[in-house]
Order: sequence, then structure tokens, then C-alpha cells
Amino acid sequence: MTTSCVRYKATLAYVGTHFHGWQVQKNADRTVQAVLEAALAALAGAHSRAVAAGRTDAGVHADGQVVHFDLPEAHDARSVRDGVNALLPWDAKLLDVAEASVSFHARRDAAWKEYSYRWSRAAVVPPRESPFVAPISRACDPARMAEAACCLPGTRDFDVFSVRLPAGEPTVRTLYAVAVEEAGDEIRAVFRGDAFLRGMVRAICGVLADVGRGKAPSARIAELLGTGDRRLLAPKAPAQGLTLARVSYENFRS
Repeated sequence: MTTSCVRYKATLAYVGTHFHGWQVQKNADRTVQAVLEAALAALAGAHSRAVAAGRTDAGVHADGQVVHFDLPEAHDARSVRDGVNALLPWDAKLLDVAEASVSFHARRDAAWKEYSYRWSRAAVVPPRESPFVAPISRACDPARMAEAACCLPGTRDFDVFSVRLPAGEPTVRTLYAVAVEEAGDEIRAVFRGDAFLRGMVRAICGVLADVGRGKAPSARIAELLGTGDRRLLAPKAPAQGLTLARVSYENFRS
């Protein structure tokens, strides 16, 4: 970044269904980062790298992703929001934009993030909801899921729930809170933590789903954390049910 550039912080929402995740990839041109950087380049007449608080995988949604980017000149924040949104596709939009300190970093400065996973026990999931929930058996018991999730909060090694990482990569994370909630046919799991390993939430939710359906004991999460035995894992929960709900830059408060 040159000294003449101005940094902006933005909240970004997107429907992940037709994106190959957040990060630019050589073999996948439709990623969230790619379409956002293309819109920024068209607006500013120069390439601008967009940095996100968290990298979501293919099919994962966001209601409150936070990004930062630099523009060559100062612009009114509202005009940046509206100008970029006019160039973005329907399934990705900036909700708000504000000028930020040149030292602000969307990922490194984040204090905590919140992910939400949604299941539906409905006999028929309405089409407008189906891209955002994972179907599950009507007999699924959220109380068993909540019992299983009780051991998750705290600072722990979550390696067993992550995609395999290179040797030496840290796998200790802090979960401040995990809640399993029920509302009619819907079951929702909410995770708040300082950071998340790739695939971590979907791996945990896959196990919670098996517990709720009675396919695994309620102690399975504790067993996985204690042994690290990946043979005890369930299939990952489908990406469609997962949403990055919000990112906070203040210390956690429950």
C-alpha cells in the first residue's frame, strides 16, 4: 500500500451457494474475493486486494463477513458502498463501508467470530429456505445435541475436527460459547470463538447431527477431543447450513 491509499472496512453478506468459497483460486473463477476485487478494480481503476476476517468454504454463506481494502483516493464511504454494489452480482453485497485506520486488518484485528449452523426437521423445506438449512430427521433431539456440545467451550486443541494441516500448524483455538437452540422445526447451533480451523464447525456439526439422531452417544464430542481419533468422526454437515454470522473487534461479552 502506498502512502496515498485510503483503507476501508466493510461488512459483506453473500449467499455461498454458487461461490467456490472466499479465496481467489486458479481453477475457480467465481469466488467471493474474485468478484469483490473485480468490482473494486472497476470502481477505482486499479487493483485492490480484499482481505477477509475469515475464509469461508464453497457453499458457506455470510451475513456479517468483514473485509478491508485500499483505494488509491479517498471517496465518500456511502459512494464506495453503492458503487461497488452496482458492480457486484446479486448474491454478494456490501452492507456498510467506513474509512478505517491504515493499520486496521480485518483478520488479525478480529477479537471473535460467530458461526451459525441451521438444520430443518420439516417434512418439506420451503424452497426459499432450502439453500440455507440442512434437512435432518424429524426425530432429531436437540437436547442430546446440546448435551454433547457442553464440553466444547474453552481453549482446546481442535485438530480432530479440522482439515489436515501442515506439520507444525497451530490447532489450538478458544470457543467462548456454543449454544444449541430449537425453534419449531428448526435446530440451530451457534459457535463463538477467537478463530476457527478450516472445516471445524461443519465437522463438529456432523457429529452433533449423529448424536441428535441417536447414531452416536452424547459423549462422542468429548471422546473425540480426548482421543483425537478421526475414525469416530461423522460425515461433515453440508455446507448449505453454515453461515458466518458476525465478526467482532471488541473483547468477547456473552
